[in-house]
Amino acid sequence: MLERLSAIQDADVRGGYHAHAVLEPGALEAIRETNLGFLALVSARHRAEPQARAFGLRPATAEALAALDARALRAAAACPYTLFNLGFDDAPFWQGVIAERGAGNGSLADEATFARTAVFLAWHLAQSSELTAALVLGMTPLVQQAWRTLPLSALDHAATRSLPRLSARWGDHVLFWPKLLEAAAPVDRTRAASVRLLGLQLLAADGIRAERPAGAPLPSG
Repeated sequence: MLERLSAIQDADVRGGYHAHAVLEPGALEAIRETNLGFLALVSARHRAEPQARAFGLRPATAEALAALDARALRAAAACPYTLFNLGFDDAPFWQGVIAERGAGNGSLADEATFARTAVFLAWHLAQSSELTAALVLGMTPLVQQAWRTLPLSALDHAATRSLPRLSARWGDHVLFWPKLLEAAAPVDRTRAASVRLLGLQLLAADGIRAERPAGAPLPSG
């Protein structure tokens, strides 16, 4: 999986952004719409608590996102991977969720509704291919194995259990979110391609961390 992610990154460096070739147009649009939903939640959380972090994003970043117009928001959301995380790299958590799948449903508040949408997207992508789930969601192989045993009837429970883990992907990264904002307002295609490549590189690095033995150093170079 990590080798295939690296191949996509290498192809991009040599010229041209190739992640879109991995995904069908319908999947890309579904990812964009789900990202838009997450950015709307960030804006709502910031308006409710301006001085607090919004799903792990610094107040200044959340404020900048809340100030974007509709066109800029769609540009920011147009990444071929999710801008949020639901613990997709945490195999023990999801193995536990699958084991509890007979539990009841949750509420339909805005955040819970979003979590259900995100979980449905994740379920669909996890059934398609290892590369898609890794590229879009950052799912590790063990998490994918767990997800492929999850029936549609258990998605409401999965959404309820995962909602407390909803966070911005790379919320503390010093470059990703500032670069995403720079590419969105005003819309800049060159910067957008650069930040999308950065996201792919970060996903690959996250995968390496998740798969290496405990305490082992990251590979250099």
